[in-house]
Parts: sequence; structure tokens; C-alpha cells
Amino acid sequence: MNTRLTLLKAGIFVLVILCGLIMVTLQWGKNNDLPVLDKAEPFTLQSITEDEYSSDNGKIKLMAFFYTNCPDICPLTMSDFKKLQDELKLKEVFGTKAELVAITLDPEEDDLRTISEYAQKFEADPGGWIFLRGTPEQTKEVADSYHMKFQKVSGDYIAHNTTMFLIDSKNQIRGLYDMANTKKAVEKEEIMEAIHSLINE
Repeated sequence: MNTRLTLLKAGIFVLVILCGLIMVTLQWGKNNDLPVLDKAEPFTLQSITEDEYSSDNGKIKLMAFFYTNCPDICPLTMSDFKKLQDELKLKEVFGTKAELVAITLDPEEDDLRTISEYAQKFEADPGGWIFLRGTPEQTKEVADSYHMKFQKVSGDYIAHNTTMFLIDSKNQIRGLYDMANTKKAVEKEEIMEAIHSLINE
């Protein structure tokens, strides 16, 4: 009799623990929802394939600003974009549900041929990794809409913010991430988890 009572108590204890774990897991999932940080203004720019690209295309996108003469941050970030491209292809969402977008901050120097040669260095697949160029006026307008500050300070060098933007299918900014530098790579795992979360919303 005592053995049965002990087993019953143990069973109830285990059941209570399991229920608690389930509740914590559900609450954790709610707290991990990506917040809506801002509305992303849609834009249209020219891609290196010479097609007009519209950001209002219903796809999740990780967007970064760059310029081809950038000595460190931009090429390091593009190297990490290559790894993200590979991951997105493995998940079979590259170009269909999610894409990578890179916009030049220096359209006067970065013509389509220059950007195309730059993209080839990183084995960029235009099916889901889009390199874009606008006029100086368009570039400033798009950059301003994302509070991206940049200025040519000397020679070919441009000082610029190093923020990347994760944008959902409804043109909402859902995440901000740092570009790479010599000490730290792009947070690829965190970004992939966030993209997965947005795809499953």
C-alpha cells in the first residue's frame, strides 16, 4: 500500500514538473517573438542584372549598405553573406522566401560593372542575393529612411553606420544586426534563427 502511495505521489510530482516545463516553454516562445521595430519604406533601385528591383516583394530580407572600395567592414560582411547564402540554400528558402540585399553607398564610383565584378568575388547568386545601385539622390533617400548615416570623408573612403536590417514580408523592420569587423563576424546563427522565425509566423 505504501509503495503504491509513493509511486502515486512520484507520478503526480513528475506530472507537475512536466506541466511547469510546458508552461515555461510556451512563455519562452512568446517572449522570443521578434518585435516590430519600425516600418520599412518600400523602394525601387536598379540591380546589377539591370532589372528594376522592388523591395515590396513579400520576401524576408537581410539588408546591408556597402561600397566596393571599403577596405574592411564591407568585404568582411559580404564574406559572411556568402555563408548565409549557403545556409539559406540548404534550408531551401533562398530567393523564394528570403533574400540578401546589398545597396551601394557610392553610386558615383560603383557602376553596375564594378558592382557585378565585386559580387562575383563572393560568389553571389543573383537569384537571392541582390546587389543594388541608385542615383546619389535615390541612395540618400533610401539611406535616410533607414537612418543610415554616411559621408565621403577623404579619397574613396566613406564613413558609414554599420547596421544591417532584417525586414519581414510585410515591410517591417524586425531586427538590427552589426556588420562584420576584424574582431567579430556577423551573427549568422542568430540571423538564421530570426529568418526561420519570420518564415513560420
